[in-house]
Amino acid sequence: MPASPGPTASHWRRLPLETAAAPALLEGSAALLDGLAGDPAPTLRWYRARRTAIVLGRGQRRLEVRASADLDLVRRDSGGGAVLLDPELLSLDVAVPVGHPWIDPADLGAVFTRVGAAWAAALGDLGLRGAVVHDGPSTTPRASDARSSLIAAVCYATLGRGEVHVGGRKVVGLSQRHRRHGVLVQCGLLRRWRPAALLKALGADPGDAEVTGAAVGLDDLLDPAPCDAEVIGAVEAAFESAVDATPRRLDGVATEPA
Repeated sequence: MPASPGPTASHWRRLPLETAAAPALLEGSAALLDGLAGDPAPTLRWYRARRTAIVLGRGQRRLEVRASADLDLVRRDSGGGAVLLDPELLSLDVAVPVGHPWIDPADLGAVFTRVGAAWAAALGDLGLRGAVVHDGPSTTPRASDARSSLIAAVCYATLGRGEVHVGGRKVVGLSQRHRRHGVLVQCGLLRRWRPAALLKALGADPGDAEVTGAAVGLDDLLDPAPCDAEVIGAVEAAFESAVDATPRRLDGVATEPA
């Protein structure tokens, strides 16, 4: 009898879902990116905050946020707007080493599109119809007045390259951080979108209709909603398939995968 085939090699090292306080989770993100220098293994790392936190992007140091005993306030090294990191947000770090087929030296933002496409495929496999990858310019407005400043400050109020939406409402948000040895793409899948705590901390109306209507959670779109294990399984499978389908670059020339 022919020998049984061995297990299929994985393109990604997969870390189990981690639950912790937001500062520890973001420290883990930084360590994962720095670790690519010595261990260039493409890695998927899942996590969820134990308690609600507001996470500010790298460029939001001057943003005024009202502190609260109920909220942790932390900053991340990647760009983008403020994120409500609460138990309703399922997060994924995608660590991509330099030389990986998803990194295009001529287009550093291309990795966003590839990550977003994998997410959209996974959501489709879970039964979500109409998931679209935003491949145009960012919809973040110039912060010229109080209203545009608020919209620009909230990550899930606008769309950027590679982010996934349904009918214009964001479901998966992305941010990234580059190093010489690789890229970290931070992904957040909304299970539910309840931005009142974030809006209140920014001094805005907690029921702001524009911000509330700009995003939507997976659990609000699918009934019954998939559990975390089902989401993680679908996303990891989609990431595997997406790498298999990515054209490789040889001496700067794109080639189809073998």
